[in-house]
Amino acid sequence: MTIRSGPIAFVLLLLAGQAAPAAAQAGDSLVIESPDARLVLHPAEWARLPQDTMRVQFHEQPAELYAGVPLPVLLQLIGVRTDSLRGKALSLRLVVEASDGYLVVLALTDLDPSLGGRRTLLANRVDGQPLPAKEAPFRLLIAGDQRPSRWARNVVALRVRAEAAP
Repeated sequence: MTIRSGPIAFVLLLLAGQAAPAAAQAGDSLVIESPDARLVLHPAEWARLPQDTMRVQFHEQPAELYAGVPLPVLLQLIGVRTDSLRGKALSLRLVVEASDGYLVVLALTDLDPSLGGRRTLLANRVDGQPLPAKEAPFRLLIAGDQRPSRWARNVVALRVRAEAAP
């Protein structure tokens, strides 16, 4: 786990239970950042995070069971809350970035259980197996979407940004 930030860095290193690797290897890590913190999450740390599953169906294909980590859990690692949002936190957005340049933007209010309450998952497994190369390293899933346009594959980064007043 490679991180940049004061007390958050210390907590994350304790969570990982080991020193940070020198550098992320291409394709096996996830960048999570906000204006105040940056984290590179490696597979060994990913496995220690709370996991969840989501059964989804793409178009007329059979349903598949995806497994991974809920977005709120990942954002908490860099100190970003997704519950009881108010004030300036209402202007925060999450930009999900794929390796091919595909971008998906979510308002953090979509993740707040008292506001949008959307169930989201960043998956790294499907039907008990690692994601196929066309989807790996991670795939974004959003429960309740009528079509999978925001279900980005090849996700490599989560970036929290704030909207500025005009």
